[in-house]
Amino acid sequence: MFTATRPARPNGAQPEGAPPAAGVDLDRSAVPEPDFDIDELVARHSLPLVVIDVARAARQYRALREAFPNVEVHYDVSALAHPALIAAVAESGGSFVAAHDGALAALTASQSDLRRVLHATAATHPHEVLAAYNAGVRRFVVDGPADVEKFASAPHDLALVVRLQPHTPPQAAHVAPRGVTARDAHRVVRDAAALGVRIAGFSLSTRPGASCSDYVAAIARTAGVMADVQAATGARFDVLDLGDGFPGRAARRPGERAELARAIRAIVAPGTSRVTVTASAGHAVTAGCITIIGGTVERDVDPFTASECIDAGAEVAVLIDGDQPHPLLRLPFFRAVATSGHRILRSVQRGRTTGSTAG
Repeated sequence: MFTATRPARPNGAQPEGAPPAAGVDLDRSAVPEPDFDIDELVARHSLPLVVIDVARAARQYRALREAFPNVEVHYDVSALAHPALIAAVAESGGSFVAAHDGALAALTASQSDLRRVLHATAATHPHEVLAAYNAGVRRFVVDGPADVEKFASAPHDLALVVRLQPHTPPQAAHVAPRGVTARDAHRVVRDAAALGVRIAGFSLSTRPGASCSDYVAAIARTAGVMADVQAATGARFDVLDLGDGFPGRAARRPGERAELARAIRAIVAPGTSRVTVTASAGHAVTAGCITIIGGTVERDVDPFTASECIDAGAEVAVLIDGDQPHPLLRLPFFRAVATSGHRILRSVQRGRTTGSTAG
């Protein structure tokens, strides 16, 4: 049974008993070179040094918002959970997705407005659902009937988004696809209604690095499923989530960005359909923002690799905008789990050291 104990908290509020502070295949030539003086950094800091260009990441997030004005682009905190970056995205009017067990703790520690968070952590325990709701989260992604049952008797202002399985199965035969099939979608909606739970909409799945045509096809299929389920059940949906890894290959292809934005407007018509379109972006925000300087200079480093380097004793420099003579600030990383030592959150297994597979 789901029972709320506290109402949504305003921006900046931290819930009682909060935990302690704790890829996509991109065109590598499209990642810009770091715009800071490496020689100066080497002279001023001990090595190895991890440099995080928060200013660039914030600019890239704002560019996504501008390219897709009809999409609520959520920054996937699992890609990089540094407090300075979370703050920069929040100051840009951004929203967040918590797709990792420690992501919500990172957002709470950064005093983010959790009402703007999409909770997409898999296998959420009922007490974690309750804690997230009491912290302010109102929108959750679920993978099937078992997840829906955890929200039985949920408050009326809580909404669930059901993840649909991808149209094509995962390449790895041993990996079970997350979500429900299109043919089972209406049953999930009916079961949820019997439990007093509102299904707000559906979330689509695409392959990593999806092309514009992949996205357009997935959006059209998902919109069709929503229409069919609505006709069969009488439910009204107001959310279409474009999943994680947004906007896929279009992250580095302006032409595809424009094409995808037009397709979203044409298929979903957010301005007139009253459907809110959401999406989660990770590497599209952090691409080219992490550099490790040691025996060599590695740019566009995978966040997990940077985490290992930091935990091994590397210094951290955060590059921000400002009028300071030296815009590099040395700040501590958020330690997600005190016992593990990892300070950058990851929702997937480690990828290549030169490119992230997160978001």
